[in-house]
Amino acid sequence: MAEMDAGPFSLMSLEDELTCSICLSPFECPVTIPCGHNFCQDCLLATWKDSYSCPQCRTLFPSRPDLKKNTVLSTVVETFNLRTSKSATGPPAKEEEECGVGEQEAIRCDTCMQAEATHTCLTCMASFCEEHLRPHRDNPTFRLHQLSQPIGDLSERICPDHHKLMELFCSQHGRPICSLCLQQVHKGCSFTSPEEQRNIIELGLRDKLGLLDGNIEKTVSAVFQIKDQQSKLKDAATKRKATLAAVHHQMRDMLDQEERQAQRDVDLELDLCQIKLRDHMKRLTDNTAKMTKAKEQINALLSQSQSLAFLQATFDFNANKFNNPSVPRINLDSKKVTATQAFTALLKEHLTEILKQPVEARLVMLKPELNPSFVASDKKGVPVSAPASTGSQPESEVTKPPRRPPSPRRRLIKPEIQPVPGPVYSYVGLQPEKERRLPQRSRRKYAKWI
Repeated sequence: MAEMDAGPFSLMSLEDELTCSICLSPFECPVTIPCGHNFCQDCLLATWKDSYSCPQCRTLFPSRPDLKKNTVLSTVVETFNLRTSKSATGPPAKEEEECGVGEQEAIRCDTCMQAEATHTCLTCMASFCEEHLRPHRDNPTFRLHQLSQPIGDLSERICPDHHKLMELFCSQHGRPICSLCLQQVHKGCSFTSPEEQRNIIELGLRDKLGLLDGNIEKTVSAVFQIKDQQSKLKDAATKRKATLAAVHHQMRDMLDQEERQAQRDVDLELDLCQIKLRDHMKRLTDNTAKMTKAKEQINALLSQSQSLAFLQATFDFNANKFNNPSVPRINLDSKKVTATQAFTALLKEHLTEILKQPVEARLVMLKPELNPSFVASDKKGVPVSAPASTGSQPESEVTKPPRRPPSPRRRLIKPEIQPVPGPVYSYVGLQPEKERRLPQRSRRKYAKWI
């Protein structure tokens, strides 16, 4: 018993901790903010109209914190309120049981003014105890008097105009009246007894109560259905978002794959151009070595001091083998690379035009058959032109849009080596038409040097 009695008092000691510092009342739907203080949710929202700060420690928050109900504190507050109400109503009820006194003050007998009244005579307008009520029970004269349960204030039943008991009810004016009122002011009005009028009103109220119960049940059912629909909508939205994310991920993978393929095409074209340039550079290097060797032979011939030996020497020089060097004009504008670049630019332009439009218009651009005007014209047998779409449509349904003029492309230049005619040995000082030829024997002798 000591532990049971100590429970309420231990909660009473926490009354200050369970009180909101804004409304100074026990918490209602308590919430906890990041600084650790607790407040009623409605009180806190009322103070957060201009800025978000703690009303107790003045801690300022940059944005509105997410408020969630403190379920543990809410349970403690409910227990506190329950035990507080029990402690407030417990002693008076116990005292009433011990003293035998009800909530209302006891009605005394109007005759002896001491004993408690058991009945009130509405005809005599007085209350009587069981002892003084005996004449009403025994004497036939009082048998027609109207008895009721003890009534404390009988002035409410007295007509203020005639000072008689209002034992009738005027149905037309909706008010209680006495017998003189019925003969004078309410003459000709329909009337009934207060008990009958009460039964009529109670019947109407019970009908309304049944109607309210039915409406409440329907409303609760509607609220339950709405909550169920909200849950289903959230699930549907989650699934729809997952589907959209998967489709967009696939599109990104397709674009990434296309980009990698385009990069590989450019790299392949670069390798081919590099091979061509290396081959041409190798030929130029070989020509340089041959020309250097020919130069050494000519210098050796010029250094010959004996004229006879000089004249007998043979040097065969083929000018066509040593033409002026040329630099090939090679670029990456192959058909495949150019087509890939043009396709990428056109795809970007097409996507940009589509994404500028609202979603409904995008569907019509991609699938013209979704357009109502297209369906109506198609039923009449008249083909309707539609914006260009990524999907292919039969020619019998949709006329193809006019082709756009081809974009100007740079002229493809083949990597050719264009030699410039002319003898390399013109530096010897001889003109081509006046070229001095060595004897046949000397030419055969020097031919092996080349």
